[in-house]
Amino acid sequence: MVFNSLEYAVFFVIVFAVFFIADYTRHIKFRNVFLLGASYYFYAQFHWWFIGLLVYVTLINYIFGRWIAARIEKSQSTRLQVTSAIILTLAQLVFFKYAYLAWPSILLPVGLSFFTFQALTYTIDIYRRKVCVEKNIVTFALFVAFFPTLLCGPIERARNMIKQLNLPSAMSWNLFSDGLGLFIWGLFKKVVIADRLAIYVNTVYFSPENYTGSSLALAAIFYSFQIYCDFSGYADMASGTARMLGFDIIRNFNLPYCVRTIKEFWRRWNISLTSWFTEYVYISMGGNRVSQARWILNISTVFLLSGIWHGATWSFIVWGAIHAVLYLIEYFLKIKNPNWIYHIFTFVSVTVAWIFFRIENIGEAAYVVSRIFSDIVSPIQWGSSTFATVLTVALLLIFVCREWLTFKGRFIRRAPIEYVLLMLCICLFGVSSDQFVYFQF
Repeated sequence: MVFNSLEYAVFFVIVFAVFFIADYTRHIKFRNVFLLGASYYFYAQFHWWFIGLLVYVTLINYIFGRWIAARIEKSQSTRLQVTSAIILTLAQLVFFKYAYLAWPSILLPVGLSFFTFQALTYTIDIYRRKVCVEKNIVTFALFVAFFPTLLCGPIERARNMIKQLNLPSAMSWNLFSDGLGLFIWGLFKKVVIADRLAIYVNTVYFSPENYTGSSLALAAIFYSFQIYCDFSGYADMASGTARMLGFDIIRNFNLPYCVRTIKEFWRRWNISLTSWFTEYVYISMGGNRVSQARWILNISTVFLLSGIWHGATWSFIVWGAIHAVLYLIEYFLKIKNPNWIYHIFTFVSVTVAWIFFRIENIGEAAYVVSRIFSDIVSPIQWGSSTFATVLTVALLLIFVCREWLTFKGRFIRRAPIEYVLLMLCICLFGVSSDQFVYFQF
């Protein structure tokens, strides 16, 4: 059951109706129990045994959270407890993420990375005294399993979400309409932009040796926007769903391709994961309150861990290393307000890095990059359907113009007429897929 399916639409209508009645009558405990059951049902649609992993992460962090809080009250050391909680929580993530190196047929549970990191924010923040212990296990379990964010984030913080779950939601007509509009916009990005781009990208990358350098360059540019619209489209639908229910969750993308530097890009791309690594890894290593050599190590470690988080292949490590090098170059050259030429350079650099992200075989990825730069002036091959590819380019250009106008503050707030136009485009041009790029992570 994915957001862009009829099954999800039916599921959400039922959930919303029961949730509305329970929340309106102030039956918060029943509301949370129902929402937890709905979230587990939602997750079980992928595989029933995935629920066991969710329960494991929940119980480990609930039990250790209570234990750490109790020891804090007694002014006792909690380092052993928080370390044990982190190791036990990450153990199953490491196993499933990297066991396929020995057992290629093993199934990676969807959403495992996201709800694991989300649960850890609670335990670590209790240790850091940034959040109070949650004694109600239903509320805590719902925080971990909340179905809009369960599969691909955004990775919420306990200090933001748990307090919302303990109060009546802020449901209103304005929030509902705003959430519905955000959901439709995310659906448009997914099925009209991302899934159409994927057709050409998949065709070219299936046999890159049969395509010219310019065609490979077009596929690389297409993939930059495919992964953005696919992932941010999911995030918008997740945020829209939560907003319709009256909950406010973190914004995960903020026009990342409109910026001019790598540093700005990472402030706007997958914000919840970037901020997670910043808060729980980078700062824990000393942040920028260390020597310059140690700071370089800290920055490099965060980017490399980000690559390894996506998978245990050299291509992901190269992807992380490229961003680390670009980030450090910007820092030492003191690039803060570059011109439009550097903007293009930034986009090209990110696009080249995405090639290593998309193609897991590092040798094949390197071949594609070398072919692009050695054969860039060759004729473009338009794939199996020239009309479909040209239509995709036209839709992409319209999307890019809207993003740029939004970035410049010249786009009027979404209105009902835009919702109608977006739905029309979804019906006419949508190419729906039952997979999201980040499901594999």
